[in-house]
Amino acid sequence: MLIALLIMPVAFLYFAVKMRLTPLNTVCLALLSSTAFSCGCWTVINTPEKQKQAIQLFKEEFEKQLVVVEERMKAQKIESSEYAESIETLRENFNRVADKAFLLIPSTSIFLWHLVTLGILYSLAAWLGPKFGYKVEPFPAFKDWTFDWNLVWLYIIGWVLYFLIGGIEGLPGAKVIQILGANCFIMSNILYLIIGFSLLFFMYDKYKIGFVPRVGLSIIALMFSQFMIWLGLIDVWAEFRLKKSTPEVSDNSDDDDFFDF
Repeated sequence: MLIALLIMPVAFLYFAVKMRLTPLNTVCLALLSSTAFSCGCWTVINTPEKQKQAIQLFKEEFEKQLVVVEERMKAQKIESSEYAESIETLRENFNRVADKAFLLIPSTSIFLWHLVTLGILYSLAAWLGPKFGYKVEPFPAFKDWTFDWNLVWLYIIGWVLYFLIGGIEGLPGAKVIQILGANCFIMSNILYLIIGFSLLFFMYDKYKIGFVPRVGLSIIALMFSQFMIWLGLIDVWAEFRLKKSTPEVSDNSDDDDFFDF
């Protein structure tokens, strides 16, 4: 896994830089390539059955802890319908979360790992490159971050696979389709969340928002992360940061008139 998590991402980043893309699109291409490669290696090493067994063991361990709590309540003669309902609700919620975790582990974790490491590697390359005679364009200011609009296809494919195709009863391979769709959907959401916050910081600079209000507004925005994701997604077409230039009125007083001879 060392090759998949460190060596191959460096190679993907190198070839992406050679393509002369913008810094963010370079990292994004290397990120998706590295994630796909690493997930493929993980699947070969840890089959879905092994992963399912690990999740099942985790569920069983949690169930044992709930049984211990119930036994202690009985020993202390604490019998209440509210406590019983709370434990049952906790059990149902945990099983639901565990099932979702099975869809996202390890792909999204690998994606986040590559997101951080590739960002650091690219920043180091931009900083150290000129010292070795190799120029790498640095990242733009965070308020100007944008990804290629084609990233929206990752969002659309993930949504269709998870919410539509993966939900069809009796469909062969529906579980695999759901796993693929859930991960594509979550990965694209993470990237659009970053763009949403980038747009928020652009607004801070545009309207000269002070430091303390920025902290407060950023915390509120984090609480409404889904709205920030939608904001980043809409920015693909709305281009909120694009300067609306007014057409210049040309002075044609010196030009020859059509009827002049």
